[in-house]
Amino acid sequence: MTRINVLSPSLSLVAKLCHPPWLSPAPKTAGKVPWSRAHLCRVPGRGQVWAGRCVGLAGARFHSTASLAASSTPDPENSRGEQGRVASRFHKDLVPGQRAGKQIKRPQTQQEEVDRVMAAMQGLFSMKGQDAMEVLISCLPSPVSSTDVLYNLQNLKECGIKGSQIQRIPWIITQPAGKLSEKLVKIMGPYLFRKHHEGLGFCYLSLELISNYQRRFRNESARFSGHPNRIYYLAEKIQVPVELFTERIGKPHKTLTMNIERLDSFIDMLHRYGITPEDIIADLWVFGYCSTRAEDRLRRAAELGCTDLRPWMCRCSDKIFDRFCARYQSGRDLLGEHESVFDFLSERLNCDRSEVERAFQSNIIMQRVHISKFNRILDLLFSEGIPATEIRMCMRIFQYSELRTAARIQELKNVGFFPFPLSILCRTPAQFRSMVQEFKKRKYMDVLQWNGK
Repeated sequence: MTRINVLSPSLSLVAKLCHPPWLSPAPKTAGKVPWSRAHLCRVPGRGQVWAGRCVGLAGARFHSTASLAASSTPDPENSRGEQGRVASRFHKDLVPGQRAGKQIKRPQTQQEEVDRVMAAMQGLFSMKGQDAMEVLISCLPSPVSSTDVLYNLQNLKECGIKGSQIQRIPWIITQPAGKLSEKLVKIMGPYLFRKHHEGLGFCYLSLELISNYQRRFRNESARFSGHPNRIYYLAEKIQVPVELFTERIGKPHKTLTMNIERLDSFIDMLHRYGITPEDIIADLWVFGYCSTRAEDRLRRAAELGCTDLRPWMCRCSDKIFDRFCARYQSGRDLLGEHESVFDFLSERLNCDRSEVERAFQSNIIMQRVHISKFNRILDLLFSEGIPATEIRMCMRIFQYSELRTAARIQELKNVGFFPFPLSILCRTPAQFRSMVQEFKKRKYMDVLQWNGK
């Protein structure tokens, strides 16, 4: 049977005449092709030849980076089977580490890729469908292919990683499969981590940085004789699991280069003011700020009566911290003898505290409203003659801007739409304009009807 390399000179001539290079340049993956050997491209119906050009071959479908022989008169009936054998060599269809001869069915649509990844997460890590979808959404846009994601999931499963940890750091599955494999091996080296799940967050760093920290940990190993490295020591000092600390150290990793005595005193100070371990690891950037200034901020907030101290108070600007203190002090003054906002609202609205609590439970936005805003909106509504009974029936009015509410009340009064249902003030801008126009139209028709009589 005549092989395709015999046709190379004629194919090259036809390529130059009918398929010039500026129409379809040679694929980057093809590289250099030896003389008189035919290379095949992934453009349907065209074969890649030695000169780096493509020509059409009736009934044939060839793929890039494939170097194989074909008959001089391809059989259309066998072309589909040939396509499948050639496509099995395409690098995107292969899981890294597998042989090229093993074919894997490639998804035809993006939805099929998503379904395949979700099925892998649910099967390997027993995730619920909603949890798997949240992981995928948090990874968008993904810098790697679905094949890399599937390989990463399988690799993480073999390392004993649980689905709950992937939900905390979903970026772990979007790393290039080859690099993640190297990092998973690297973090188990000397002076690093005992188990994969403890050092999984360290994979956020590059291999070069991991090696640098490994050398640093080796040099200071004598200072942490009871621990593999300072990461285990700091996690014990903060009172959190090692894996949680490692997952948070990715971006503020320069914490690992700071003086350990300074970190010890800083952590002791945070514990002394009642800041929880969860809040500390959620804001590890705080260790980069002046400890004296941080303690002064926390002491000032505690003197105001603030019991919910957070690390961000230590590192925010003076303007923001002063605004927080003034806001907190005004809230304390408005509360007076009341223990909470619920008691304050129940007194002003003449209702039971349980009724206010039910309204807050069903409205997350209201839970973040400051007491001063509650007070201003209540003063506005009462000044306009709106009774407390109507306010209790529409408590979501508190989640909107005071200026917006005042402007809408004035507009309704200008057109004569007063009194009005309080729920009108909570409508969208389009709905509110439509209701005002409808009222004007009805009012105009009533005037015409009255004049007709």
